[in-house]
Amino acid sequence: MSERANIRKNLGLTQSEAAARAKVSLATWRRWEADHTAVAAETSQACERVLDVRPLRVAGDDELFERQWANATEITPRQAFALAVVLDLWADELREWIASPEEPLHQVGPFAAFDGRVMFYIGDNRAYAEEARERCAAVAGEIGDGVLPVMRPGRFIDEVLIGAALPRAQDLLADMPEMFEGITARPGNGDDGIGDEDWDVLSDWLDDEAHSADWEVPLGLPSLPLLLEDRHPFTWFDAHRTPPSHSLHVPMQDRLPDPDTI
Repeated sequence: MSERANIRKNLGLTQSEAAARAKVSLATWRRWEADHTAVAAETSQACERVLDVRPLRVAGDDELFERQWANATEITPRQAFALAVVLDLWADELREWIASPEEPLHQVGPFAAFDGRVMFYIGDNRAYAEEARERCAAVAGEIGDGVLPVMRPGRFIDEVLIGAALPRAQDLLADMPEMFEGITARPGNGDDGIGDEDWDVLSDWLDDEAHSADWEVPLGLPSLPLLLEDRHPFTWFDAHRTPPSHSLHVPMQDRLPDPDTI
């Protein structure tokens, strides 16, 4: 029996009660209780808070994001880490849903942020959920490598996922500051670029650099009917190859030139 299971029992909690407090499924709680590395970092943090366990950080994550994004002027290392954690969490949630779809897909992962009219087309399609899971995991990994979807040719869904993740990442950084203690904080002072709290600035930059001007439309903007008429959700995974003009300090060469290889 794991130490986490012992702590839970000493607190008088069943696994179902603990999962409810952490706002995760029973299956996710059981995976975490058996092995804290088997779930996404944000999920692990939520479970740890139920038991008041000291956070167990994945070795090297702090240094990785600090190194990749330290000189960026349009996104901070903490913001990049928050986005990657959210996407990684969604990949984990979708993997669980695909294995056991006990709730509607519109309540899971990134789809909870989608406008209901989008979900009318997607429904509970497992194949669509699997493709979304793959993109969540791929984009999260790219962010750890210093790449955002606007920085390379890719897919419309990748930019939509970033749009959906922005408010969740902002809440994560504000509500769980202990998760980011190993990454240098960056205050916004107007001289050295964006600060950790400047999410509107990041969103504006992404809007300028996005391959598609419609990247936030699936989240509920008024032009959604026109988008759905022109671009069915099943086409959102198709690659687009028209590169935008970039202002980020990171060189664009040698950055995942072909999305089909991702």
